[in-house]
This record gives sequence, C-alpha cells and structure tokens, in this order.
Amino acid sequence: MSEDLPHLRVETWHQAVPPAAVPVPAAHVAELHRARAIASLPGIGLLHDLRVLGEARRDADGTDRLDLVPELDYWRTRITPERPVIPRRVDVDRVWIEHRLDYEPDEDQEQRPVPPPGDAGALLRRLAPGPDQPGARTPVPARTVAHLHGRRIIQATPLGFAWDLRAVSEPYDTDGEIVLNLTSAYDYHRLLLTGQAPDDLTPCPLYLLWTE
Repeated sequence: MSEDLPHLRVETWHQAVPPAAVPVPAAHVAELHRARAIASLPGIGLLHDLRVLGEARRDADGTDRLDLVPELDYWRTRITPERPVIPRRVDVDRVWIEHRLDYEPDEDQEQRPVPPPGDAGALLRRLAPGPDQPGARTPVPARTVAHLHGRRIIQATPLGFAWDLRAVSEPYDTDGEIVLNLTSAYDYHRLLLTGQAPDDLTPCPLYLLWTE
C-alpha cells in the first residue's frame, strides 16, 4: 500500500518522514474487523501487535466486547484457515485502534538532522499518558535501530510510502551499498507459519527505510 506525497519536491522525496500512528478508542471506530489494536491491562500495562476479528458484540452481561488475536494468529486465519485460533475477548472500552495520520510535507525537513537514538526530546514527545494507556507509534529511521529482523518497515518511494512490509534480514553491504531484505507482511508470516520462501523478497537501501 502506498500514500501520495502532496506538494513534495521531486528531489527530496527520499527525505519524507512517514506520519505517526495514533491510538483511537475502538468505540469511536466504525469498521473494526482486521484493524491493528492495542489492549489495556489495568494495573499492568498494554498488549500491542493485536488484530480485531469481526466487530463488537454485546455479551450476556451487557458489555460490548471485541475478539482480539496476536498478529501471528491473524495471519494464521488467512494463510492456514483450517487451523482454528482462540481469540481473547476484551471490553471495547479497553481497546484502541491504530490510526495512521495523514502525511504532512515539511519543506524544512532536509535542514533538520535526525535526532540520535536516546535523544531526550524525542523521548518526551513519545511518552504515553500512563502505564496502561498507549501513545503514538512514531516512525524512526531504520538506520538508527540496532536490530531490524522481523520489524514493521515503511519504505519511502517517489510515489509515496510503501506500508505493510517486514524485514527478513539485518542490514548488509552489497557492492558498497547498505541494504535490508524486505518482504510483504503476508509473505513474512507465511514464512513463519509454513516455511515457504517469500515470493517478493527485495533488497532495499537502508536510508529509504523507517521502522516503528
């Protein structure tokens, strides 16, 4: 999936910064099936990397609940549907949905250096409201992250951002260029579940990549 980059100068497309994903209460979202979800565990913390199966349903006690499964089980329902999964039923009021903000071009971004890992200002900007409340999921340059294999990856392209990618290697040098092997989220999880090699394995320059 890609997103147009409005008003972006052709010569600076590779410097475009992907928008953040912000948590929106599930009760405020019209269509929930397959959405990326976060569940609150009061007094403990959060469960990330979940997916919603179906829509909200009212249980016998009058509480609206959602069926949530880990990301891997979501892909299991698509890749090996003959194998049942057991969802976790969670109160709608304890679930947030990842909502990707619109891209807003910044003409001055090429003049601003990327903050180094551990930058205090960057940390303050991503603080969550509390231990069991999610904060925004802000992309960071892949080159600043120590371990990339298996991570969600966003690629900048001349036509927009390519989403739903996964890293299947660590960065490596090929003919003087540092690259990372990418595949689709579908093929990545199929590899995990069945061992089948990705159909679309692609080495991509590291400087074009972001992760969350």
